[in-house]
Formats: sequence, C-alpha cells, structure tokens
Amino acid sequence: MSKNAFCSPKRIILGVAFLLAIVFPFLAPYTALASEVLIFIIFAMAYDLVLGYTGMLSFGHAVFFGLGAYGTGIVLTRVYPSVLVGLLSGVVISTVAAYLIGYLSIRRSGIYFTMVTLALAQMVYFIAFKWTGLTGGDDGLQNIPRPHLGSVNLQSEISLYYFILFFAILTLIILLRVVNSPVGKTLQALKENKDRALSIGYDIGKFKLIAFVISGLFCGLAGGLYALLLNFVPVSSLHWATSGDIVIMTIVGGMGTLFGPAIGAAAIILLRDIISNFTESWSTIMGLLFMGSVLGFRGGIVGVFQARYHALVKGP
Repeated sequence: MSKNAFCSPKRIILGVAFLLAIVFPFLAPYTALASEVLIFIIFAMAYDLVLGYTGMLSFGHAVFFGLGAYGTGIVLTRVYPSVLVGLLSGVVISTVAAYLIGYLSIRRSGIYFTMVTLALAQMVYFIAFKWTGLTGGDDGLQNIPRPHLGSVNLQSEISLYYFILFFAILTLIILLRVVNSPVGKTLQALKENKDRALSIGYDIGKFKLIAFVISGLFCGLAGGLYALLLNFVPVSSLHWATSGDIVIMTIVGGMGTLFGPAIGAAAIILLRDIISNFTESWSTIMGLLFMGSVLGFRGGIVGVFQARYHALVKGP
C-alpha cells in the first residue's frame, strides 16, 4: 500500500477522531455532553445514508429517533428492565416504522418526497403528544431506569459514555461496509443519475427502501441511547425541528462522507452548549451557520479539509 493511502484524508480523520473519542469525556465540560455528542453522531451518520448517499431529503427522520427512544423507554419502565432488550425493542420499532414510512414516501421524489416524510412524521408526533397514558404527552416519558449491564454500572456517566462509544464505532463500521458495498455503490449511482440507473435495470424503489430502512434502524439506536442518557424521553424528540437539526448537521459537516455529518453533529452540539450560556437565540445562530455552510463551503467542513489537504499534497 502506498504512502498516500496511509495518509489519505479519511484515514487521518478516522485516526484523530478515534483518539479524541477516547479522551473526549475528560475534555468536555461534563460527561453527559460528550455522550450526547456521540448519540447525535450516530444519528447524523445514519441520516447521511439517505441524504448524502441516496439524495433523498427527508424531513421526517426525527420519527425514527423518537420511536427508538420511546420504544426503549417504555420497555425499560413497563416491560423488562434490561438495557439490551430495551435498545433492541426501540431499534425494531424504528426499523418497522422506517419500512412503512419509506414504502409510502419513496413513491414520490424531490419536494414531494420531503413533504410526505414530514407529514407522516408529524402525524406520529401528534399521536405521541395526545397519547398521554403511554408516552406522557407534553411531559414526556419520565423515570426511565438505567439498569446494570452485567457487572457494568451504567449509572456511571463514564461507563455510559464508553457504552455509547461502542455503538458509535459499530455504527461507523457497518455504515462504511454498506456504502462501500455493491448496494452502496448503487445508491450513489441513483443519486448521480437516476435515469441511467433505471435504464440499466436497477429497481430504484427497492434500493431507496433499503437505504431508508437501514437509516431508520440506526436512528432508532441513537434514540434508544438518548433515552438512557436522559432517563427521560421528551416529545420534542419526534418533532420536525429535530429532523431539521440533523439535516443542518449533515450539510454543515459534509454530505456523502459519514465523517462529515459526524463532525457537523459534534461541532453543532458543542457550539449550542457554549452559546446557550450567553444567549437564548440559538435557533438564529443555527440558521446563520446553515446559510454560511451552503453559501461559503458547499462541501461542508470535510470538504474544506479535503481541499486543503489536496492543495498541500499537490503543491502550488
């Protein structure tokens, strides 16, 4: 393998990210913030499979995040106090929801696809808002336990952080395998030229649905971990604003890279925590960040990094 292969931008980002992830809970202002960053990294990478690799702008992905959180929380509080059973339940619920919503929405394209995903997600949000007996309604689902996992005490914030880190690394490995597999290459072909992919016999609907379901699965995992972190599920986890946040994180970081959305999620969560100590106008700042990324560096943070790297390697 050549020297340039070892020094590729992706390998550099991956190596630096891994080292930072190990020490991050000791660098962050508080451990729970570090755990929140990891959760939204999982969420953003999962969403990138749909937007960055397949070209589908979904404004309803909060539904999978929220259903994963509610599924995990309800199982832990009312069915069986096992972390793994709770997470698995949340993932299964979000995956089934992704299949149903994907099946209904991928028949449309462009803005129509976006609006269908938004409408279906908001329908689920209003059901959760009104079904107070199950979800807690506007008060959210409260008092979610965090049972021990064998000898691991997940009540410890540090232990919980490394538990979440394990799933973040697992998510990255699986999604990298997906995007570099024949299925992933087909998804990218659909994004680049749908008509050409259709003309050579690809079943566009089938591959879009596969991407949507895989994305929903990992969004549900992120939601389940979020429920464990907060010991609480806010109904806002299902709201369209949460979908909007993850769209912005993905675009700011750099679509179609997996690493970019991860960086975007980390940057925005950390900035939000810092800026919220000084002002309540975070949503305005979020909008400015989004506008700046779209107008100033369309490739996102990773795109800027890659451009600088290639400039340094190739020289003037």
